[in-house]
Amino acid sequence: MITIVYEESGTPFPDCQAEGYVRSLTDGYKVRVSTENVIHAARALVKEEGLKVQFEFEGEVLTPNKDGRLEHWPNGFCDYFDNWLSRIL
Repeated sequence: MITIVYEESGTPFPDCQAEGYVRSLTDGYKVRVSTENVIHAARALVKEEGLKVQFEFEGEVLTPNKDGRLEHWPNGFCDYFDNWLSRIL
Protein backbone atom coordinates (compact mmCIF):
# COMPACT_ATOMS: atom_id res chain seq x y z
CA MET A 1 0.00 0.00 0.00
CA ILE A 2 1.23 3.47 -0.90
CA THR A 3 0.42 6.33 1.48
CA ILE A 4 0.19 9.88 0.19
CA VAL A 5 -0.01 12.56 2.87
CA TYR A 6 -1.62 15.82 1.72
CA GLU A 7 -0.21 18.70 3.73
CA GLU A 8 0.87 22.29 3.27
CA SER A 9 4.54 21.52 3.89
CA GLY A 10 4.63 18.62 1.42
CA THR A 11 6.42 18.59 -1.92
CA PRO A 12 4.65 20.42 -4.77
CA PHE A 13 4.44 18.84 -8.23
CA PRO A 14 3.71 20.39 -11.63
CA ASP A 15 0.64 18.95 -13.35
CA CYS A 16 2.75 17.39 -16.09
CA GLN A 17 4.71 15.35 -13.51
CA ALA A 18 1.94 14.26 -11.14
CA GLU A 19 0.93 10.97 -12.77
CA GLY A 20 4.51 9.94 -13.52
CA TYR A 21 5.42 10.60 -9.92
CA VAL A 22 2.59 8.42 -8.63
CA ARG A 23 3.59 5.66 -11.06
CA SER A 24 7.15 5.78 -9.67
CA LEU A 25 5.99 4.96 -6.13
CA THR A 26 6.15 1.38 -4.92
CA ASP A 27 4.42 -0.52 -2.16
CA GLY A 28 5.35 0.73 1.29
CA TYR A 29 6.18 4.29 0.23
CA LYS A 30 4.86 7.16 2.32
CA VAL A 31 5.21 10.54 0.65
CA ARG A 32 4.10 14.05 1.51
CA VAL A 33 2.68 16.36 -1.15
CA SER A 34 1.17 19.82 -1.12
CA THR A 35 -0.54 19.73 -4.51
CA GLU A 36 -3.87 18.06 -5.16
CA ASN A 37 -2.88 16.92 -8.67
CA VAL A 38 -0.93 14.01 -7.17
CA ILE A 39 -4.01 12.92 -5.21
CA HIS A 40 -6.23 13.11 -8.29
CA ALA A 41 -3.69 11.23 -10.43
CA ALA A 42 -3.53 8.48 -7.80
CA ARG A 43 -7.34 8.26 -7.70
CA ALA A 44 -7.44 7.88 -11.50
CA LEU A 45 -4.85 5.09 -11.31
CA VAL A 46 -6.92 3.34 -8.63
CA LYS A 47 -9.82 3.19 -11.08
CA GLU A 48 -7.82 2.41 -14.21
CA GLU A 49 -5.14 0.09 -12.87
CA GLY A 50 -6.13 -0.95 -9.36
CA LEU A 51 -3.40 1.07 -7.62
CA LYS A 52 -3.33 0.33 -3.88
CA VAL A 53 -3.14 3.69 -2.16
CA GLN A 54 -4.44 5.55 0.85
CA PHE A 55 -4.34 9.22 1.68
CA GLU A 56 -3.71 10.97 4.96
CA PHE A 57 -5.00 14.43 5.81
CA GLU A 58 -4.77 16.03 9.24
CA GLY A 59 -4.35 12.65 10.91
CA GLU A 60 -7.27 11.03 9.08
CA VAL A 61 -6.74 8.06 6.75
CA LEU A 62 -8.82 8.17 3.56
CA THR A 63 -9.02 5.04 1.43
CA PRO A 64 -10.49 5.28 -2.07
CA ASN A 65 -12.91 2.64 -3.32
CA LYS A 66 -12.26 0.67 -6.53
CA ASP A 67 -13.48 3.65 -8.58
CA GLY A 68 -11.07 6.05 -6.89
CA ARG A 69 -13.83 7.76 -4.93
CA LEU A 70 -13.73 8.68 -1.28
CA GLU A 71 -16.67 8.04 1.03
CA HIS A 72 -15.75 11.08 3.13
CA TRP A 73 -14.16 14.27 1.76
CA PRO A 74 -12.84 16.40 4.64
CA ASN A 75 -13.05 20.16 4.42
CA GLY A 76 -9.68 21.48 3.22
CA PHE A 77 -8.65 18.25 1.49
CA CYS A 78 -7.75 18.96 -2.14
CA ASP A 79 -10.39 21.64 -2.54
CA TYR A 80 -8.47 24.65 -3.89
CA PHE A 81 -9.48 24.05 -7.51
CA ASP A 82 -13.14 23.48 -6.61
CA ASN A 83 -13.20 26.64 -4.51
CA TRP A 84 -11.70 28.73 -7.31
CA LEU A 85 -14.10 27.22 -9.84
CA SER A 86 -17.06 28.04 -7.60
CA ARG A 87 -15.89 31.65 -7.41
CA ILE A 88 -15.69 31.84 -11.21
CA LEU A 89 -19.13 30.35 -11.72
